[in-house]
Amino acid sequence: MIRIKKMMCVFAVVIAAISHIAPVFGAFEYVGLGWPAATANIRVLGQHPHHFIVNPALMGNNLQSQVSLSYQNPFQSLDLQAGSATAYQSTKRRPSIHTLNYFGDEHYSEIIFINGSSWNIEKGFTVGLTSNYHRLGMKGFQSQHALTISLGTHAELSNRIQVGSVIEHAFQWEKGMTLPQKFHIGGQYAIGVATISLAVEKESALPLEACLGLLIAPDSFWQIGLGYRDLSGMMSAGWRIHMQRISLYYTCVLHPSLPVSYGFGVELFLL
Repeated sequence: MIRIKKMMCVFAVVIAAISHIAPVFGAFEYVGLGWPAATANIRVLGQHPHHFIVNPALMGNNLQSQVSLSYQNPFQSLDLQAGSATAYQSTKRRPSIHTLNYFGDEHYSEIIFINGSSWNIEKGFTVGLTSNYHRLGMKGFQSQHALTISLGTHAELSNRIQVGSVIEHAFQWEKGMTLPQKFHIGGQYAIGVATISLAVEKESALPLEACLGLLIAPDSFWQIGLGYRDLSGMMSAGWRIHMQRISLYYTCVLHPSLPVSYGFGVELFLL
């Protein structure tokens, strides 16, 4: 089961489709190779649009509106491609984020459209909500669709310590496709130029996984990220350069027994 998950569960989907199993269990969800991948794909904490996609409670009203485009090459020798387009904005002091993700090849594809927003409950505590539309397509078979709601929280305990949690797909409406619930909880500690993140994730039918991420940002111009996930043994690294109106990043994920995955992206900051 774990190996199927690591391979993005493409083979599980093929077997399910051939056997006419219904509903299709959508454990094949692609986690992405955006900037959070550099720090072990911990997206329950962080200050980047690719973190906000999973946990919109991280969004603040004072963040600059921006558009982020990314291209990703997961498991190079498998001919899979992925990409995303994300827009962040704040209207009437209500931040919102919208993203479109693609993953697949000429025979198999996943498309996910996510809309998220957040609400300040009290000083230092925010909740967030995303609505998620999923479409799974496979050559020769009818497309499957699902609509889900995810919930997130974020608390700033001090200038150095933050905590967050997310329940992905807490509620869902589907037609022949079920997406697994996933629970994230983590903490973040800032010390000097370094930020350490520790999170645990639990997905339906899978063991608990611990994730450790390290972000080093000596100035506002560049960042370096490192990460490790204990269950899969995956290690990751990446760099990000931030300029006045544009940022560039590169991420690389190393798996013990699978081909290297990498991703890069560009972010445009709007007025």
